[in-house]
Amino acid sequence: MLEAERPLKIQKRVCEDRISSLSDDLLLQILLLLPTKEAVATTLLSKRWRYVWTMLPRLDYKETDSDRKSVWWLLDQSMRLYDAPILESLCIELGSQCPVDVDVVNWVAKAVDCCVRNIIFKLRWESERIRMPKTLYTCKTLVRLVLCGKIIVDVPSPVSLPSLEKLELLRVAYKDEESHVRLLSGCPVLTHLDVLRCAGRDRSGKDRYGGDNVRKFSVKVPSLLNFKYTFWQVNEEETNWSLVIDTPALKFLCILYLWGSSSFSTEYMPHLVHASISVKFYPDDNLLRSLASINYLQLFLNDPMVPWWNAVNYSRLIECRIRCFDPDECESLVVLLSNCPQLKVFMVESMSKTDRLENHVPVLWNQPSSVPKCLSSRLEWFRWTGYAGREDEKELIRYIVEHSKCLKKAEVYLNFSCDPEEKQKMAEELKSMPKMLTSVLKPDPPAHWDW
Repeated sequence: MLEAERPLKIQKRVCEDRISSLSDDLLLQILLLLPTKEAVATTLLSKRWRYVWTMLPRLDYKETDSDRKSVWWLLDQSMRLYDAPILESLCIELGSQCPVDVDVVNWVAKAVDCCVRNIIFKLRWESERIRMPKTLYTCKTLVRLVLCGKIIVDVPSPVSLPSLEKLELLRVAYKDEESHVRLLSGCPVLTHLDVLRCAGRDRSGKDRYGGDNVRKFSVKVPSLLNFKYTFWQVNEEETNWSLVIDTPALKFLCILYLWGSSSFSTEYMPHLVHASISVKFYPDDNLLRSLASINYLQLFLNDPMVPWWNAVNYSRLIECRIRCFDPDECESLVVLLSNCPQLKVFMVESMSKTDRLENHVPVLWNQPSSVPKCLSSRLEWFRWTGYAGREDEKELIRYIVEHSKCLKKAEVYLNFSCDPEEKQKMAEELKSMPKMLTSVLKPDPPAHWDW
């Protein structure tokens, strides 16, 4: 028989489902690489896959404004089947698509029963505020808790969160003046606290911004290391808002009063390292005393800077950033530099108004008799943002650059509202200064500042 006439042998290929033969532990590692919605969908693959996802240690149910359908249906149906003994993390973010007639916190209680360690609950629906289950405030395993949006912090007594280290309260409301106090008192190992408040009602008396009405916000947490507090007052005519801080172990402090009138008092914080502060009022003596030991300082000031400089010797300060600086106070910057012998990084954002420069009468700046120690031996990086060509700005920049013996980089960002011809003229003036030839001249300010 000729070779061409021999019958062909057909080999059958057998496809093996090797993935399904893997152990549950390996299958869970695969599912953890998928979004929760897709992981739940694997229940339709085969009997082998039907209940694997129910043992996932992390569940994320996130809804965005662009979603056509709420993620609630997936959350509600899947959590009925969830059967893991320990839940590492539960993230629930519900938006305006979420039905208003459902029990959105029902599954938070189940998470507590599953010894949950991390809960992120964000609610942005159009309905009334809701209360979290009472068991949440006595969860022994909870390490991180984030509450955001249409939530009322209604805290029972006593509170017992022995493992909670990180707490975020973002745009929530409080049942009464003591709710947050009771909550914080039940967190003996809390190290990180982030509070975002939108307080008060508008002039018509309506709570349009989801604000709370706690007048005195007290933070007394001996274990706290990191505290960020952002306060936005809806109606500036309302008064008697206050913040009280008693955190002796604190290392990182960020206070941002975006708008409104408030009072602020602190206890001494001897371990403070980093402070970012935006306020409209003078600091108290305890805060000034605490700032004397910091290494990093960022200030966003709308009032005169004198009390921040004259009363403090920043003997350990390495980096300083100042926003909303009024060039009329150029002399105060020299006072600051004189009180910062270790300063290596100095950044200033000037708030010169170019439309007022024509009629502006500059404040005479008197060059100091002695050069600050940081200029002669430490300063390595200097940045000036928003330069508008004012004489006092120019003289101060000239003084800092000429007297900085260790300077490695100097940057000047021109005011973005200046016309091109003015920018070119200012750039040429700066280049003509001694040592400015090695500096970096920028036509526009940085996109943002880090806080």
